[in-house]
Amino acid sequence: MSNTTKSSLFMFSPLPKYAGFYQELLSGTVNYMQLANRLIQLGERAHSLRQFDSVREIGLLLSNIPVKHYQAIGCYFLAVAANSMGNGDQVEAGRLFQLAVDSAPDTYKVKSILSLGALAVNRNDFDSASRYFQETIRSEKLGTASLQAIRGVSVLKSIEGFHKSAIADVEGILPLVRFAPLTVRLDCLNSYAVELSEVGRLQEAESISSLVIASPLSRYYPEWQETLSDVRSKRKRRSTVTISRPQIEEEYEAEPEVLENALQTARIRTVIDFMSTNLERRQSLSELANVVNLSSSHLSRLFNLETGLSPGEYLIRLRMEKARHSLATSFLSIKQVMATVGYDTRSRSNFVRQFKSYFDLTPSEYRKRFFTGIDRSVEGE
Repeated sequence: MSNTTKSSLFMFSPLPKYAGFYQELLSGTVNYMQLANRLIQLGERAHSLRQFDSVREIGLLLSNIPVKHYQAIGCYFLAVAANSMGNGDQVEAGRLFQLAVDSAPDTYKVKSILSLGALAVNRNDFDSASRYFQETIRSEKLGTASLQAIRGVSVLKSIEGFHKSAIADVEGILPLVRFAPLTVRLDCLNSYAVELSEVGRLQEAESISSLVIASPLSRYYPEWQETLSDVRSKRKRRSTVTISRPQIEEEYEAEPEVLENALQTARIRTVIDFMSTNLERRQSLSELANVVNLSSSHLSRLFNLETGLSPGEYLIRLRMEKARHSLATSFLSIKQVMATVGYDTRSRSNFVRQFKSYFDLTPSEYRKRFFTGIDRSVEGE
């Protein structure tokens, strides 16, 4: 380390428990740039692991380097640490983020604008949040912060009840987020799972949320575990469904034949809903019949009249459609996709044969053609 650097930097950490870390950090450092870049790298890592004491320490160190843009980056890390403390420090976090916006290099300026948007969401100022997110998107195009901003816009849409639009926003960036840092990618997938559960696509939501939870980082992000718990709770509530005859009678105040047709349609829709909710396990005809209190033969006859298919044929179609969607949009391996639609991995040949009969392609061929952004490391071939 140069004499100039030695004479103007802290030689001991402001926080005693980090004194050893600070001395180690200084060893081998010869100028401010090397020291600052090392601190920034450590700060980003600590942020991703939510080690906010370390983030604060690194912010303090950066803010005492006599170079303006490093001091501004220090303000960003101090703001991140202040924000972690809860509502009492939100004002201070906002002030520090604004200082970073005014003086930090472009990367941290954009990060700070994005963070101001997140603070606005926390205080229910959705108009300001939208402006900050749009500014982030304009400033960075398709960078990591802009992907997070697009996710932020989807959150705002979700709060307003526009869940399908929120899903479309997230699906639009899924092929890109695989190039983003792991925490950003998993946060995006977690948001996707949340929105899918809001529109009743619970099996897809559970598959994606399970993938997120499988990451070693999930221990630092309890909200990811909460998403999986919420999805599983919703699936459990939907595992048994019933038909309300009084409600149907109220809706169809007509001749008995019209009422009976409405009841028939409602029964079949209920069976289809039950099939869709339980695709991952074996479903017998007798179980489906019990759902709507019919005999197996009576259900088969009504189902064929209503859909033109037997219950078994319709169930295979649902499974193939679900498999097709998962292969095209999710990061699940083919074996995992099989499991989510009720196929034992030992019956792969049967799954491949049925899939090809529906789509004229094997599952591997379908994935390669329709999901160019897939992560090959999880393809499971």
